[in-house]
Amino acid sequence: MKRIFLNCIISLSFIFPALAVNGQEKKELKSESSSFKAGIGVVDMKKILAQSSAYQLLVDQFEEKRRKHRNNFTKLEDVIRDDESNLLKQKTVLSKEVYAQKVKEFNKKINELKSKQKADVQKFEKEFEKSTFKIQGALVDVLSMIANKNNLDLVLAKNQVILVGKDVDMTDAAIKELNKVLPKIPSK
Repeated sequence: MKRIFLNCIISLSFIFPALAVNGQEKKELKSESSSFKAGIGVVDMKKILAQSSAYQLLVDQFEEKRRKHRNNFTKLEDVIRDDESNLLKQKTVLSKEVYAQKVKEFNKKINELKSKQKADVQKFEKEFEKSTFKIQGALVDVLSMIANKNNLDLVLAKNQVILVGKDVDMTDAAIKELNKVLPKIPSK
């Protein structure tokens, strides 16, 4: 019995120092992990675009261009409708071959108008996209500046996060700075 008791005491003397060392290592790990702090910021991209003066001016400019474009094409479509009406009136007067040739020319005119309209829409979209990229580039610069100023390591879009504290949200500061840095996009 004494022997069992002695063996237990000897075994415990080896275990307790190991536990004490492990406890110290865990404390050191905890202190190391608590010293790691990452600054995080969150921005609401939709709100920034909605309140960006440059983006709003850009949208207004392109809406005006689209409106003018649409009006011009409406006029051209009216001319084509008149041409179609005149062509239908001539159907009984013209020979089948001549009428067929005029219908072919008329259809070619319609296809050219559609192609031009499609090309113009693509051109507008490319211009809008380029200008939007300029705004986004300026926004990235602004967010980088704010992140550096506030020692942030990570900036996330608000739609990527479930819960956000007010002290982490830097949307309003980004809007203010973006409007200061880029009040408008130069139009072409």
